[in-house]
Amino acid sequence: TVCFDQGRLQAPAKELLLMLLGLEIHFTACCPIDCVCYPSPMTVSCQAHNFASIPEGIPENSERIFLQNNQITLLLRGHFSPSMVTLWIYSNNITFIDPDTFDEFVNLEELDLGDNRYLRALAAETFQGLVKLHALYLYKCGLSSLPSGIFGGLHNLQYLYLQDNHIEFLQDDIFVDLVNLSHLFLHGNKLWSLHQNTFRGLINLDRLLIHQNQLQWVHRRAFHDLRRLTTLFLFNNSLSELQGECLAHLGALEFLRLNGNPWSCDCKSRSLWDWLRRFRGSCSSVICESPEQMHGKDLKVLKAEDYRNCSGSESLHQIKTHTFSTADRGASKDHHSHHSSKEKGKERGVEHSLHSSQPAAPPGSRPGSLPINYPYVCLIMFINYMEIYLQM
Repeated sequence: TVCFDQGRLQAPAKELLLMLLGLEIHFTACCPIDCVCYPSPMTVSCQAHNFASIPEGIPENSERIFLQNNQITLLLRGHFSPSMVTLWIYSNNITFIDPDTFDEFVNLEELDLGDNRYLRALAAETFQGLVKLHALYLYKCGLSSLPSGIFGGLHNLQYLYLQDNHIEFLQDDIFVDLVNLSHLFLHGNKLWSLHQNTFRGLINLDRLLIHQNQLQWVHRRAFHDLRRLTTLFLFNNSLSELQGECLAHLGALEFLRLNGNPWSCDCKSRSLWDWLRRFRGSCSSVICESPEQMHGKDLKVLKAEDYRNCSGSESLHQIKTHTFSTADRGASKDHHSHHSSKEKGKERGVEHSLHSSQPAAPPGSRPGSLPINYPYVCLIMFINYMEIYLQM
């Protein structure tokens, strides 16, 4: 059996040529019309031919299939065989993917579905069972949401491209099974918040790009599992504040981009300022939007004196708040709101003993030392004792 490239030489001509040479052959056409096929591994290349559907005649033993830049609209069960290792079908007009299209495709390693702008939705089981998948491209697919469990079981996935969609919200634990993921691209979406368990389980993540979204709020423990992260892009969002504790878990961080946000450089920015002051990696500018007297300044170059009017109670929840539980912080916040100014002064003393990064204690005292009026107290106690003794 001999397979020829029909796009270059018609089968009858080939047979006639070989017959003239006295050769007897059995001709089998095993490459789709207008496609080019290569053996070892079996590769089918059908890009940029305006196919409206998957071309017929793709050999069952095909491992690499290239169908990008066509007009394909549907992916259905039976279009491909489980021997497939690589599928590029980006830049088509796909509107629907049958959830069983890739059922039992245990050899599939790379799947590029990007730039199919009318796809808009995926079933939760679309990628179920793709145990060898290491790269998944879903950029520019018009996706507004991701169903729970869509990435379940993809333990070998290393690259996930979700940029330039319309995603507004990420469910908790959406990435929890992606323990080997190293690159997660989420930029160019419409995300407005990151929650505590948004990125839970991403223990090997190296790069996280979330720039050019609409982020206004990031939970203080949103990045708590990302201890190997080296690159974090948060620029061009709508962040006005970010707690220093958010970044405290990122011990391997090397590149941080925070520019293009309307930063508020009031007392609440103190923990971020303190973290940036100790950060030894590369960081963008962090330009203050407010208050007015700070407008245009870079948060990174502010001095401790710029926070001299910030009371301890205003920044208690900002600096090293991992020493408290969530309940403790909530109780502390309520406690502060009902105390007198005198009691707040006492609490600031306790705060200093817990957080070494707070301003120094008054002269003559230090964390853990006796009160500054201790001799006076001793004198009063001695006088009272003598009065009692003389009355005996």
